[in-house]
Amino acid sequence: MFTWYFDHVSLNFQIVSISEGHTCASTSQVKGKEAIKVWIADRAKEVLKSNPAMGAKKLKDQLEQQFPIKLSYNKVWEGRQRALVGLHGTWEDSFKMLWHFKAELEATCPGSIVEIYCKKKKDGRVYFSRIFVAIKACVDGFLTGCRPYLGVDSTHLTDKYNGQLAAATVIDGHNWLYRWHMGFFTRRQRLIGLGS
Repeated sequence: MFTWYFDHVSLNFQIVSISEGHTCASTSQVKGKEAIKVWIADRAKEVLKSNPAMGAKKLKDQLEQQFPIKLSYNKVWEGRQRALVGLHGTWEDSFKMLWHFKAELEATCPGSIVEIYCKKKKDGRVYFSRIFVAIKACVDGFLTGCRPYLGVDSTHLTDKYNGQLAAATVIDGHNWLYRWHMGFFTRRQRLIGLGS
């Protein structure tokens, strides 16, 4: 039952049947004008929780299969980005939490070394450059029970910010790998002095 008001006069009516075909966007295949990135992000969050590496193309195919609507790739990509921010936070928020990480690690593991290097641009903004982490227990374990063999390996990070995550490992008395230090650096920098 619907009520409309015209100049202080109310008119009540009820739709009993529609004689012509139903053509609204909810049941017909419409080219993504109704699906905005907020709507896509809400639906994509559940999918990305179980598969965070799913690309926009696969996500688009899955959403089109689940809902009767055609989506543009760009809208799905924007919605996916928004969903990932909702799940994991922004890169900038993670950067701000580095100092909390450093304080917590130094408070819970006294003697640990956490060095965060930043660059300050001319406009006054601070940019993350690299981080070095040496946990006190790992250093002590190396000094008391590991062989004098050092292996350094790194993996390339290829997301919004590129760089390498490096880890220095040694061999303990049981011939097992023992993580000693780790660090993150950009590809333009060299890895120097991963020791105590």
